[in-house]
Amino acid sequence: MKFNADPTITFNDKTTGPTPEIIVPKVEPEHVTMEIYTDVPKKFMAKYNRYEPVIKDSTQMMTAKTCFRRYFYQIVLGRVSKESAIYFAWGSAYHKFREVLELTYGVGDACPPTFDAERAMEAFTAAVNAGMTYWRKYGADQPVGSRFEFMTAGRLLASFQTAYEHWQREKMQGRIKVLAVEQVFNVALPNGDRTSGRADQIVRWNERLWGRDFKTTSKDEKYYNRTIEPNDQFTRYTYAEGELTGEPIQGQMIEVLYNAKSTKTTTKGPTIFTLLASRTQWQVEEWTKDEEMWRWMLDKCREEDRYPMNESSCAFCEYHSVCTKPSEAAMMAQLESYFVVRPWDNTKIGVSD
Repeated sequence: MKFNADPTITFNDKTTGPTPEIIVPKVEPEHVTMEIYTDVPKKFMAKYNRYEPVIKDSTQMMTAKTCFRRYFYQIVLGRVSKESAIYFAWGSAYHKFREVLELTYGVGDACPPTFDAERAMEAFTAAVNAGMTYWRKYGADQPVGSRFEFMTAGRLLASFQTAYEHWQREKMQGRIKVLAVEQVFNVALPNGDRTSGRADQIVRWNERLWGRDFKTTSKDEKYYNRTIEPNDQFTRYTYAEGELTGEPIQGQMIEVLYNAKSTKTTTKGPTIFTLLASRTQWQVEEWTKDEEMWRWMLDKCREEDRYPMNESSCAFCEYHSVCTKPSEAAMMAQLESYFVVRPWDNTKIGVSD
């Protein structure tokens, strides 16, 4: 089976496929190339431009499911915090390491039939250089005593070593064959709407196809296991990869890199654990029906330019300070003071790489 090796797929003359969901694309409004909704009603905060993408990905839909008002600020207006959280750079550096490690060693028919130690070390060296370069450019070692004090160049390098040893065992066992890396998709839902994304890997394991997703977390395995079902991204990718390949996808293999703030007696990480998010055909079909319903609700929000608040999500929302203001003018002043226009452009491939 062959997959598109070029991370540029066109549909209606629009380049499609998102950046990794852990990266907020740094693009200026005039450089937005995605297909967006035009000629939409502008009643609330009418002076602001709208940048809502027509083709939806998991980040957009999960934002809507959390709160329609947040969706308005973040996706429709393209307003995001001026400062990105450090864990975005941490996760992206690890993803870059995994991407380069696999591609340098060889994917699909280019992968050595038996484990090649020399080639593996070449791949490891290239991957470490790529990951550390990313961290030096976009990240910074966190101060001792802070919540993310473990996010340092030293711990990242140790994480790369742990991940390499895990990867090396997998290659020596030869049970999993990687068929595609950073595979962009743009597929139709049953009603004709489209969804896009970029799968970390598509693999064949025990003669069946799975998606594989790499995550970084500071939560332990017991806690993290509760997040894999229900999970929009994992079900969405299972559906999309099945449409892309023409074969049933069993679900997603979630390989998680764990690091956390150490205690006086315990160093927490780096360690790796793997979880399986399997999906039945019924689950996937139910997801498509729900997806279409959520999009119908977004259509109504757009038609009325009315995006209701979900107050149960307010306490820890980054837009909380906006929604507490007593008038529309005060809300807009807060947005302009603490948020910048950086539209979620899921057509940008690796713009922060």
